[in-house]
Amino acid sequence: MKILNIVAMSIFLFLLGGCSILSNSGGEKCLKYRDQSYREFQEAQFGKAAKTIAKGIKCDRNNAGMYELQAAIHEAMGDHKTAIRAYQNCLRIDSASQPVRYQFAAYLYRQEDYKNALLQLDTFDLAPEMNDFNTRRHAASDALLAKAKRLKSAASMAMSQKIDLESLEITNLGPNINTSTYEYWPGMPIDGNTFVFTRLVRNQEDFYFSKKSDGEWSKAVPAPGRINTRENEGTSSVFQGPEDQVLYYTVCNQGGYGSCDLYYSKLDGKNWGPKKNMGAMINSSAWDAQPSISGDGNTLVFASARPGGMGGKDIWIAKKVNGKWQKPKNAGPTINTRFNEEAPFLHYDGTTLYFSSDGHQGFGKHDFFLSRKNNEGDWTKPKNLGKGINTPEGDVGFYVDARAEKAYFASERKGGYGGLDIYSMTLPDSLKPLPVNYLLGKIIDKSTKRALKADVRLVDVENNKILFEDNVDHFLIPIVPGKNYALISEKEGYLFDSRNFQPTKSSKSEPFEVIAELEAFKQDQVVRLSNIFFDVDKFNIKLSSIVELKTVIQVLKKNPSMRIEISGHTDNTGSDTHNKELSQNRANAVVNYLVEKGIDKRRLVAVGYGASKPSASNETVEGRARNRRIEMRILELGR
Repeated sequence: MKILNIVAMSIFLFLLGGCSILSNSGGEKCLKYRDQSYREFQEAQFGKAAKTIAKGIKCDRNNAGMYELQAAIHEAMGDHKTAIRAYQNCLRIDSASQPVRYQFAAYLYRQEDYKNALLQLDTFDLAPEMNDFNTRRHAASDALLAKAKRLKSAASMAMSQKIDLESLEITNLGPNINTSTYEYWPGMPIDGNTFVFTRLVRNQEDFYFSKKSDGEWSKAVPAPGRINTRENEGTSSVFQGPEDQVLYYTVCNQGGYGSCDLYYSKLDGKNWGPKKNMGAMINSSAWDAQPSISGDGNTLVFASARPGGMGGKDIWIAKKVNGKWQKPKNAGPTINTRFNEEAPFLHYDGTTLYFSSDGHQGFGKHDFFLSRKNNEGDWTKPKNLGKGINTPEGDVGFYVDARAEKAYFASERKGGYGGLDIYSMTLPDSLKPLPVNYLLGKIIDKSTKRALKADVRLVDVENNKILFEDNVDHFLIPIVPGKNYALISEKEGYLFDSRNFQPTKSSKSEPFEVIAELEAFKQDQVVRLSNIFFDVDKFNIKLSSIVELKTVIQVLKKNPSMRIEISGHTDNTGSDTHNKELSQNRANAVVNYLVEKGIDKRRLVAVGYGASKPSASNETVEGRARNRRIEMRILELGR
C-alpha cells in the first residue's frame, strides 16, 4: 500500500484537460519529444523530462499541451518560477480551458498564493462566456465543477483564517526518525515509550521502531522479528495489554480477502511474530486499511471501500464482544461523505476521533478533522483542525499521545529532510482529547492465588455507561482524570468484587493497579459495596449507585436461597446516636430499593452500625472516607 495511494501528491497526478499533452501541431519530431518527456515524468526522472520537454517546446512553441506538461514537471522539481510561466503560456494559447484554469488555481493554492488562485477560479467561472470557448474542448466536467467550488471555498477560508504557528510548536522529529525518503503513519503504545512508524525504503514499506531515552527518541531501527517482509506493511496501531502487545496493520495484495486487508502481529519477547489475517468478519472483498485500535483493545476503527458506505472510502467501526470481533458498522453520515474519509485515529479517551477527509471542507485535498462522541453516543459535526496544521501539501496520519500533550503527523511541508517527514506539535486546548491514565489489573482466586477469568465491567457512574466489558483474567483499561468509575468483577459461584476510582491526574508512569481477589460463596462472607453513594449526611440513594445495586440484584436472583445483611457504617464525626440513625437509614434505603426491584423482603436484613466497626483509622481524611460505607454479608447460602 504505497503512500502515493494515500496522500494527495498532485505533482505525480497529471490532469489532462483542454490543453492536452495529446495534442500536436509540430509534426512527428515534436511528438517524439513530448512522448519521451511524458514517460520520463511518469518515471520521476524530472531532470531528464525537463530537458526533453524544453526541446519539444522549441520545436513547437504554440502547443498548449507542451506547456502543461512543462508546468507539471517543474512543479515536481520545485521550480515554481518556471512552472508558473508554463501555466501562463498554456493559457495564453488556450485561455478558455476550464480544466487548465482549475489546474493552475490548484497549483497557486498549493503555493499558498490564495489571492491569485481565486482570480484563476473567477476566470474558470467566466470561461464559458469567452468567444473562443468550445464546449467539447474547454468545458469542465460535473466532477471538476464540484472540485473548483470546493477549492474556491478553501482558498477563501485560508485567506480569512489567521494562525499563530509559534503557539503550535510544530517541530520536525529530526534525523533519528526522518530521512531523505518517506516516513509516515506515526503511533505509540499507550505508555508512550515506543515510537512506531512506516518508512518507504527502495520503494517498499516497512515498520520502524524508536525507543524513548531521557526524553529523546533513539535512532529508529527496523521492527525486530518477522513482521517486516519483502512486501509492503503499513498504517499500524498498537494495543498495549497488561502482559502483551499487538500490532494491527495493513497488508495489500498478499492473498487476503480483498486488495488490502487488516492483519495483526503479537510481540513475543522482543520480536514481532508472523502476520495473521483478522478474518472475514473484519475484512471484505474490497480495500480495508488504516486500523486504529482503542486503548482497551475492544474497538477497531478503520477505513474501507466496501459496499454499503456513503461513497468512496468510509470509516467503519467494529466492536469486540467476549473476545470475538463483531460485524463492522459504518460510522455514519456525520463522519462519512460521498468522497473519501481515511486514516482514523480513535484516542485513548474513547470519545475523540481524528481522521482525514477530502469530503468535508478543508485547506488541502486531505485535511485532518476531529469529531467527539456526545452523551448520547453520537458523533459531533467534524471540525477542521485549522490552517497551519492542515496545509496545501500532503499531510497524513494524525496521532495524539495518551496524555494529550503532543500530536504527531507526517507532512511534506518545507524544511524537512525529504519526502514526507514526521512532526510533533502542541495541540490547542480546543483540539485536545481528554488526557488518559490507565487501570492495570488482574483477577485471582483468593484461596489458590491462581488467575481466574471473570466478567469485568468498568462503568462511568455519573451516567451508568459501560466503558469496558469482557470476560478476562487481566486487563489494561484507559481511564480519564476527573471521572468517577465503578469496577466490578464477578463470576458464577463467587462473591463479586467492587471498586471505585476517581483519578485526579493523567500519569503513564503511575497507573492504577488492581488485584481483584474473588472468593467462592460462604457464610458470613462480606463485600464492600464501593459504588453506593449518598449525599452528605443524608440517606437518599444517588442515581450513580444504580450499577452497584443491579449487581446485588443479579447475585440474589441467581442464588434464590441466599439471605443477606445490608449494613451501614459511618466515620466517628458526630454523635453516636446520630451516626447509628444515619447508618440504619442508609441500610434501610438499600433494602427498600432491592424490595422495589422484586427481591423478597424476608431475604434481606438492614443493620446500622454507626461508627462502631471502622475499617480504617478515623484520624485521617482518607480513613474516614473508607469508614463511610455500605457492606453486604451473606447470612445463609441455602441450596
